[in-house]
Amino acid sequence: MSETARMVSALGGTGIAVEVDHAVDAEVEVLFTKVQHEQGKLDILVNNAWGGYSVNDGTLDEPFWLQPMLRFDRMWTVGVRSNVVATRLGLPLLLEADRGLVVNTTLMFSDLARDIGALIGEGPADLDKPPSETHAGCALFYRTVKLAINQMTLYMAKDLAWNGHRVAMIALSPGFMRTEAIMEEVGTDAQRWQTKPILQGTESTELAGRGVAALATDHDLLARSGQTLSTRSLAREYGYSDVDGRLPS
Repeated sequence: MSETARMVSALGGTGIAVEVDHAVDAEVEVLFTKVQHEQGKLDILVNNAWGGYSVNDGTLDEPFWLQPMLRFDRMWTVGVRSNVVATRLGLPLLLEADRGLVVNTTLMFSDLARDIGALIGEGPADLDKPPSETHAGCALFYRTVKLAINQMTLYMAKDLAWNGHRVAMIALSPGFMRTEAIMEEVGTDAQRWQTKPILQGTESTELAGRGVAALATDHDLLARSGQTLSTRSLAREYGYSDVDGRLPS
């Protein structure tokens, strides 16, 4: 945590590390009270807390009935509910500025179109298993939570717009990122990741940050409120590259 603050400062900002358990509302409330007292305002809120992988019992690829409910509970509590709590507590500071941005990190499902008919009762469900999948179980908890974030973002945007507030709500979907955990899992680091073929199509963790910065400076930001957007589509639209100079495909 303190290392992240140092990285922010090294890039020209002012990194301030605060330890918060996003499963405990009182701790989150203390955080926003601290922001109010020390900064007096809030321009951007990025909700990125996640507790989905804290249960590591080897069942992640098993059918849902063989997975512990604790995994789903943590995904929901520190993934969906925590977004609502932080946004509720941050909104008074965002509303004072008469313009703000809340970003909920999520996942955009490119295959959702094939299931739309079943979801709205106008077609059969596609129950064929794609060759790349193992069990739907790992997807059941994960997709339920991520789709909830996307829907929640849309209706937060509606609520704000219907009440005349100029705060935009965006759900932002990164691609396959080179997080520290991912690089450690494949046996590499930030200096040598190019040697791993599995990481060739990945994006840096900074690409999402560049997307948030681009959105925050867009004068027509409110027109995008409620949307689920991908980091790569934003890079193409706003014309910036990843930290290694590549423009994500």
